[in-house]
Amino acid sequence: MKPAPVALVLAAALSVALAASPIPQPGEDLEFVEIDVTVLDGKGHLVHGLKQSDFAVKDDGKLVAINSFSEVTGPDPNDPDSARTVVLLLDDTGVAATGTQAIQQIARAFVSSASPIDEVPIVRLHKRDDEPYGDRISGEGRIRDYRGGAWPFASWSTMTETLDRIAGISRMVAANTSKRKVIVCVGSSFICNIQAPLYNAPRNFEMSWNAAMSEAAKANVVVYGLIPGRVPFRNGGVPEFTGGDVLTSTYDIGPLIDRILAEASNYYVLGYWPDTSPHPPHRVEVKSNQPGARVHARRVR
Repeated sequence: MKPAPVALVLAAALSVALAASPIPQPGEDLEFVEIDVTVLDGKGHLVHGLKQSDFAVKDDGKLVAINSFSEVTGPDPNDPDSARTVVLLLDDTGVAATGTQAIQQIARAFVSSASPIDEVPIVRLHKRDDEPYGDRISGEGRIRDYRGGAWPFASWSTMTETLDRIAGISRMVAANTSKRKVIVCVGSSFICNIQAPLYNAPRNFEMSWNAAMSEAAKANVVVYGLIPGRVPFRNGGVPEFTGGDVLTSTYDIGPLIDRILAEASNYYVLGYWPDTSPHPPHRVEVKSNQPGARVHARRVR
């Protein structure tokens, strides 16, 4: 069922088969790395049918050989193995109380758009008892009880708590059978597009950032920011570093939901042996030689 448009009030509401078998490098304590890559054309449509030679990968600035390559397409509603794990993380801090109904509407639209075989748990940011599990009846209860502005925003403290929440969710969904897991943060840009630490960031914030990036990478988790309203876009946030994106709309949120669900089932998997130690963080850069292509892939391992 197609989700209904979400009106302009939202703006005011916010204050695989492997191509080659990987061969370990003798005598080195390294871990094989696999990177999920989504490729979009200039109109935002998924690009299918690319080859291994269409990609280049750099690890810590050094070009590496791609040892394995495959394309994942789906989903197949009749195949349980193609089920997706999509955790909705509802911002109860950066959203004003007047935005409660709008966030609830978006969450319900997301659940109704997912396949019946998908896992779509609901997690409220500051409700520690909300774990990324449960059926849709319990999820509806969490949506119904969600309240915007239930917790105050305290700058570094709140952002650190959010990063810790992302790390915890990533750990908990790591064992899920779905190949690719998604966290969709629904709310304000302050929460759903937290920026990478700069030189003046508190030490605990930097540590939480590194932990969130590491846990997301290990669990194959991609983070999206779904932000109602028109807000200035800033590069270098959690979604970009995990291979996701920041999506905003002042009217119809449906196409954004459809895009997130489609990207959860349609991507390329590139594997390689790094030349550096397995201890994070390491910078990763993936590019495609396709003209006008936009590549989304995690930037750390």
